[in-house]
Amino acid sequence: MKIHILMLSAVLLVSSCKAQNTTNKNEGSMSKTETVTHDISMYPQANDDQLRHIIELPKTEDDYAYKVELYVGKMAEIDCNQSMLSGAFKSENVSGWGYSYYNFETNGQIASTKRMCPDNTKYEAFVKSTGEIARYNSKLPIVVYTPKGYEVRYKIWSRNNTEQTATVK
Repeated sequence: MKIHILMLSAVLLVSSCKAQNTTNKNEGSMSKTETVTHDISMYPQANDDQLRHIIELPKTEDDYAYKVELYVGKMAEIDCNQSMLSGAFKSENVSGWGYSYYNFETNGQIASTKRMCPDNTKYEAFVKSTGEIARYNSKLPIVVYTPKGYEVRYKIWSRNNTEQTATVK
């Protein structure tokens, strides 16, 4: 009986507590509808064996509160192992402009873990490279050159404005 009362008390206590305010101060400061189309004429044309990918970011109140994580990948048949596209991003500048862009260089090899897959099932999935963190700048596009047959995907990361102090041990 004491256990039931104790459990009921704990449930009531937890349900009566106010939820912690986890609202990110940056939420809502990124407008999805205010993406600007940029002039890309100063960027080099893609070679015959390349594609030029353009990422145009929405305007924000504070671009420094965001970062962009870039990936390059392709669809491939894989099994239960974790797979990753080999390759690297190389940052370069537009001569005379100072604008940066990325060249992704790869030999096309896909590395994977070597676990034994119990059912030997294979399926199509997007196999991506390691990510490259880029500065968020809504005033300029992010330009990435890849070999043909590869796709660029990205994630937008935002910080919260909660500052924390490390403990000394």
